[in-house]
Amino acid sequence: MAKTASRLRKRTASSLWIGVYNCILVLLLPLISLILLKKWLCKPGYKKHFVQRLGIFNCNPLSACIHLHGVSVGECSAIAKLIPELRRQHPHLPIVFTCTTVAGSHYIERHWGGQVIHTYLPLDFQLTVGAFLNHFNPVLTMSVEMEWWPNLIRQARNRGSRVMLVNARMTERSKHRYNKMLGLFTFMVSKVHKILPQSERSYQAFRDLGVPPEKLMLCGNIKYDWPELKRADPTQKPARLTWVAGSTHDTEEVAVIVAHKQLLAHTSTAQLIIAPRHPERFEQVWQLLKASSLRCQRYSMQPEIDPTTQVYLLDTMGKLFSFYRAAHVAFIGGSLVKLGGHNPAEAVVQGAAVVMGSSRRNCEDICSPLLAAGALRDGQEPQQIAHSVLACWQNNANTVMQVKAGQAAIAAHDGALQKTTKQVLYQLQKAHQSKRKMHLYPMVIR
Repeated sequence: MAKTASRLRKRTASSLWIGVYNCILVLLLPLISLILLKKWLCKPGYKKHFVQRLGIFNCNPLSACIHLHGVSVGECSAIAKLIPELRRQHPHLPIVFTCTTVAGSHYIERHWGGQVIHTYLPLDFQLTVGAFLNHFNPVLTMSVEMEWWPNLIRQARNRGSRVMLVNARMTERSKHRYNKMLGLFTFMVSKVHKILPQSERSYQAFRDLGVPPEKLMLCGNIKYDWPELKRADPTQKPARLTWVAGSTHDTEEVAVIVAHKQLLAHTSTAQLIIAPRHPERFEQVWQLLKASSLRCQRYSMQPEIDPTTQVYLLDTMGKLFSFYRAAHVAFIGGSLVKLGGHNPAEAVVQGAAVVMGSSRRNCEDICSPLLAAGALRDGQEPQQIAHSVLACWQNNANTVMQVKAGQAAIAAHDGALQKTTKQVLYQLQKAHQSKRKMHLYPMVIR
């Protein structure tokens, strides 16, 4: 009787929290509608497949699938590393790959379009999520980093799907936020089968919030594990100063252009490659470059860089890695604005030193060892950016040693992908066993 009463209390508490969450969503519906309308009007790519966000799909329904979800390019490229082994081990089980941004959609279509079924994840309302799950019937649902959607998690679990959070990240800011709504966080944790934190810091943050240790497994950060990629030699760089501003956001291009003008005063042949984070901003950045009085070129008009070009706009997706390889230094975007910074490890693996602003909360776990190795320098405003880039180039021998030390720090994450894949395949096996039991005992109430 005591156990039954305890279960009823927990079930009532869970229903209360999800009810509060759904009431808040309904109250915010006018604001959500305005945000969607603004994106519809301002972002050309947002209109494509918009109905998928409402739970309407034009592909055939599935009897079962594996569901992978990431927010945008960085998260999608991380979780996509699991796809080859999932396809090898379960070739007849379709993979549904969802995202929430236009950039993420472009990445999936370009790199995985022929191997997965791609759609946007619908808004986290009960009806839209229910329509998604009815249509695709996932046996395993995986989100990456901190993609916590209560209705998706709850309904997927209630339908017998295994639910995982892979490469899970918990910053101090996130921990403080979830601590304020601990009831809802505890509810979501109760519905998740396994959480794979990406670092000791994230693991401890989950434990501090009350996540039981049996739900956690520290696997490391798959973003920094590239078993198929040979680390570039930082000595193999062009004679002229070449630097990349990668994954930049609004206002960051202005800062790097000003910094580049200062660099040109020291070395007139310096070359800057700018790669904006979002494709819809390519034209905006191009207009900014044309007004800069510098000699500019864009990839879409002329893929080969002219030797006289001072600033080159990389207005395409999927090429940034190769440009990092040819650069002495990479400025990592998202670090001058309040976005928390993007992944600096990609540039270091390709043999480039890194300059970043102070906004690094999304990548602090890798920034700390890179800072200690000397492979990462501060650049909060144009003059400091220019000074850091020039120092890396002028002290090349020292920079090479620091980049190699940074590559060694990244190598500490080797094996994260193997551990994560092993746990994902185990959860998939458990999902199949659960489905068989539900088939044998269809009247059992779970």
